[in-house]
Amino acid sequence: MSKFKRLLGIFFPMVLCVLLCGCQALFPGEHTELIEDGEYKPFNVPRTTMEKLMELVEAEDADYIYEVFSPSVRKNVDGLYEQIQEFIGFIKENVTSWDFLSGSGKGDRSDGVVTMTRASFYEFSTGSGIYRCDIGDVLKDTVQPDLVGFSDITVYPEELSWEYAPKKPSGIYIVYRVEDVPQNISVDTASMETLMQLAGAKDTDGISELFSTTAKRHSKELQEKLPELVDFLSGQVTSWESYTWTENVEEFNGNMATVREMFFHLHTDHGLYRCDIREVSESDYPVDIGLFSVSIFPALYPGEEPEYEDTDYEEICTWGRENMGISIFQ
Repeated sequence: MSKFKRLLGIFFPMVLCVLLCGCQALFPGEHTELIEDGEYKPFNVPRTTMEKLMELVEAEDADYIYEVFSPSVRKNVDGLYEQIQEFIGFIKENVTSWDFLSGSGKGDRSDGVVTMTRASFYEFSTGSGIYRCDIGDVLKDTVQPDLVGFSDITVYPEELSWEYAPKKPSGIYIVYRVEDVPQNISVDTASMETLMQLAGAKDTDGISELFSTTAKRHSKELQEKLPELVDFLSGQVTSWESYTWTENVEEFNGNMATVREMFFHLHTDHGLYRCDIREVSESDYPVDIGLFSVSIFPALYPGEEPEYEDTDYEEICTWGRENMGISIFQ
């Protein structure tokens, strides 16, 4: 019995290694397709998943990639097919190489119900620097089989991991460095340009009008912060440029809306700052349309990553997503 227990102690960690990290040597007969008989069949090795995905990207096979996503995602994510085409374009135009970083998984068996999920992390090399690509998939769900398949792909600049690694919207979500934005997408910097113009004119009322009715209702300090924002932009900023851009249809204030996030670099005599502007550009609820947050804080220089345990920076750089109104950290 003790020998049997020792064997079990060896076997189960090996199986876990296969499921979470991929130990291909134990499965020399690995299948070659992600879809078999119309159903998602995950690879044991996350690296193989990306190899297959790159093969599909090279062939521009958006139909196949679409089928890899779970039936639930295909049903509920508007514009998924267009997101896939955007993903294909991003890789073909920008990515020069890729590598597998790590993976993690979670499994649960209770009262005959089995669920297994996995997250796989990769990096893309581009001319502007490293991007992260995080892929989430559901390997098994005996109660909701329509969840089985890819659930999310998130692509973002490596140095913005604090901001985007926790964000796992269904479908595909790409955050571009401005130099990597596709030619068919126009980066609208009007919000920043208008902020600078109004700040130069000391027009706090004009800046207030840029914010949505929802933001003004939810931010008790927005009006109090307007003079501070004007003073910073008009008195300290010597120049600015766009840094990153993303726009996606997602849930906002309980409704689906087109949400745009734009990060800018602000140059001052005291160093580099970042200005994050988040706004709703389209919604069935007009009260939500407009800016909902503007946050300014000392920036890392391009390509520089925050310290892993810098919880203060994490709180500052995500403030604008979790709150409405104006925040300035100096």
